[in-house]
Amino acid sequence: MDSIRSKKTTLIDILSTDASFILQHVQRENLITGREYKNLYSMSQDGEKTTIELLDKMMNKGDDHCKRFISMLRESEIVGTFPALKELLNPQENVPHQEIAQAATDNPDNNSDSAYKMVNNPRGLCIIINNVNFQKLSTRNGSSEDADALEQVFTWLNFKVECHKDLTKDKMKSVVQEGSQRADGDCFVCCVMSHGETNGVLGCDSEVVTVEEMITPLKGNNCPRLAGKPKLFFIQACRGRLFQNEARIQADSSREDNQGLEMDAYPGEIISIPADADFLVSMATVNEYFSFRNSKTGSWFIQSLCKRLREGILRGDDILTILTYVNDDVSREEGLIRGKRAKQVPDQSFRLRKRLFFPVPDSPDL
Repeated sequence: MDSIRSKKTTLIDILSTDASFILQHVQRENLITGREYKNLYSMSQDGEKTTIELLDKMMNKGDDHCKRFISMLRESEIVGTFPALKELLNPQENVPHQEIAQAATDNPDNNSDSAYKMVNNPRGLCIIINNVNFQKLSTRNGSSEDADALEQVFTWLNFKVECHKDLTKDKMKSVVQEGSQRADGDCFVCCVMSHGETNGVLGCDSEVVTVEEMITPLKGNNCPRLAGKPKLFFIQACRGRLFQNEARIQADSSREDNQGLEMDAYPGEIISIPADADFLVSMATVNEYFSFRNSKTGSWFIQSLCKRLREGILRGDDILTILTYVNDDVSREEGLIRGKRAKQVPDQSFRLRKRLFFPVPDSPDL
């Protein structure tokens, strides 16, 4: 509550310049109900009055809402609209970086044998494969926003990041194979964004690369240098042609239809996750269903992943806690496409033997 109260006057001056913009983001984060949004939006022509009412509502809802509101204000899209927020809100509410890092270090799970060691710099190799243009399928508009966000967050985490665009099936396999031979450090990350089907993702030649084919080069017998170390795969692609049903759990959210929604779809078969240890495969959606991507702002899954990595690492969260937040974020998204309501929830499969914490980077601000 004090995090808003102590900055209230300055926040009013900054946010009142575009109150309707900030209201849209507050509603998207479910910080206010649909009714509250409508009431506040009706007075949004008076930016100062709207901002005062909004800040008062956040403080009345308690510390958790206040913290989530302040965290939302640090997002790059909002800071880009209100540049003065960058100086006003540094990470962790003005707690010095040394204290943030110490708090994460003081977490007993981070330092015990139950957690993977994270001591090397660079942390490891991160390969980003971004297939946008296809020979036979639609262009994946908005995917470049996902690639940029991933590159930014994993560079921040001290990974050596390599970005590849529009790869065929064979080239995708060779990039991962070559990467496995050079990979070193504490951890390996591979992010793939493409059209997909139930048993894998597509190269720009529309040929399928199975998840098994991507993972095999990193198995302990094929990549001894990474044996016993975590290998993480984040995959944004459809896994079928079905729409997920919705189950309403409350009736106080009234969002407008999202515009520019697209699907990363192509028909196919069944995915197989290897049983080998120290793997995590995080998929944008469950088997046989669509995943969704906004043609202007990127996919629900990747954008949430990058946001939650930034926030969770500063709090000292482990990767599975972070991915649980991602599941919740994506499940709350909705829109209309082809006249049907679009819903989605990611699928997390892991064979990790220990907890995985990423240390707070030298600069806690991206």
